[in-house]
Amino acid sequence: MAAPIQRVMRLASKTFARFHPSESSHRDRLSQLRSAFNEIRASDVNFDSEAVREHDRQSPNRAPVSYIHLWEDDAISMGIFILKSGGRLPLHDHPGMFGLIKVIHGTLKIMSLTEIEGVRVPDEIDQRVEQWQKPLLKSVRLESEVALTADHECGYLTPSRGNFHQITTETEMAAFVDILAPPYDHSKDRDCHYYSEIRGLTLSTAREVNWIMRVPQPLDFWCDSLDYTGPDLDDSHT
Repeated sequence: MAAPIQRVMRLASKTFARFHPSESSHRDRLSQLRSAFNEIRASDVNFDSEAVREHDRQSPNRAPVSYIHLWEDDAISMGIFILKSGGRLPLHDHPGMFGLIKVIHGTLKIMSLTEIEGVRVPDEIDQRVEQWQKPLLKSVRLESEVALTADHECGYLTPSRGNFHQITTETEMAAFVDILAPPYDHSKDRDCHYYSEIRGLTLSTAREVNWIMRVPQPLDFWCDSLDYTGPDLDDSHT
């Protein structure tokens, strides 16, 4: 019998192999995936927070975020992100991709933004940025801002809704299993970009237009890698 994380991987790969949101059969399969994903716990992937702390104690340059690779094929990629105290995944996007997040340890705060097309840059913003920066601007609205624990259902984003998000930890450590579909692919313009609020402005909690700008990867964000010790996903992909 397949382990829970093996079933999730297999179902995710089948769901997104030829995904069409408008087709009822695919919507049903996505619903089944989210339902199965909601049941995943730390024990299903053999996540051990003390092992992470021991790794950090032995690391000369402790990374604020660690990543555990689980699986990747043409349809999906899966992994575990571990945010340490003060660590974060800065505001970034997933162009043309779907994403699911299931917390397995600690508490995460997730702020999600949705792009609004066809909005003219207001004068107050236009005057704050250089000419070369103007193509890097995005008009967005706040989609949601939630705190999630292992007891909550998975978070979900689509190519057109909540595709920009920032993830921070509200506990000494937090971890989540992440599914992206399709995987990042630089050759197909599916590459992660980072953003920041326009200096002097803050994102409104109201459903109104806000402005963010594409920036280089923040210097306070980097990842190291840890080995996966849970059920072998290769054996389940049949």
